[in-house]
Amino acid sequence: MIFIMLSVLLFSYNNVLWKKNLKATSIPFLVAYRAFFTSTISIGILLFFFTIENVSISDFIKITTGSLFGVLGLFSMLTVIKKASLQWLGIYNLLGVVFTILYLWIFDTVPIKESLLGLVVIVFGFVCFIVSNKQTQLKITLKQHLILLLMTFSYSFSAILHWKNLNLDFSPLLIIANQESIVFLVGLFFTFKKAKIRSIKIELKTYFKKIAFMSIVVFFAILFSFLGLKQTNPIIASLLFLAAPLTTILFSAFFFKEKLSKKNIVFIIIILLGAFILHFQNN
Repeated sequence: MIFIMLSVLLFSYNNVLWKKNLKATSIPFLVAYRAFFTSTISIGILLFFFTIENVSISDFIKITTGSLFGVLGLFSMLTVIKKASLQWLGIYNLLGVVFTILYLWIFDTVPIKESLLGLVVIVFGFVCFIVSNKQTQLKITLKQHLILLLMTFSYSFSAILHWKNLNLDFSPLLIIANQESIVFLVGLFFTFKKAKIRSIKIELKTYFKKIAFMSIVVFFAILFSFLGLKQTNPIIASLLFLAAPLTTILFSAFFFKEKLSKKNIVFIIIILLGAFILHFQNN
């Protein structure tokens, strides 16, 4: 549990760093630059301390599939938070447990009857939050809502696939190295597609210290999350990770002075209540 809680704090702070750094640069560049550091660190440690001889092509495909969904979730998230409040990121992350339950019900034959009440409460609180913010500064477009739904689905599916990979005794570092390498390649492709080499060189110098620090934060966030996932099942892990959206929402109020209204607090509590009902029902 301690690994998950540490990853929660680091992921939440990383969200703040994403939004701060996105103000003056493009998403692909920032993603590629950060992933260059994290992939280099993870691959270096992996090659120095571990052996990967026993990884088959089938194993590689399993790991890569989970990583690809993680990459899709990352780009979806950054597309929205570049302009929108971090509170929306927190709210949609709270919705992630719903996708996890539905997946396990459809593909792993986990009974859904015991989870219905919790799911209904979560969805009710979520809908109320959206409706109450239609005319506030937090308002976002339908397109942004759809992108956030895609993010939530992608992150949830990625977490489930990686949980299964970890249960097959794959090293967390192998998964991290795979995912960050894919993030780097995708980010690099879109960076060179949209930007000129001269401007890229200038940004490399400008953002070096910021991205290096950000890379260390997210590397340990990912490492701790995988170590935590390895010790528990995805439903319980999803519930523990509920602290991440909450700290993200609190950090948005602290770092960006975003107002957290009384109504929003009530609806967030309702969503959390639904999540805890799920926890007790599934135990």
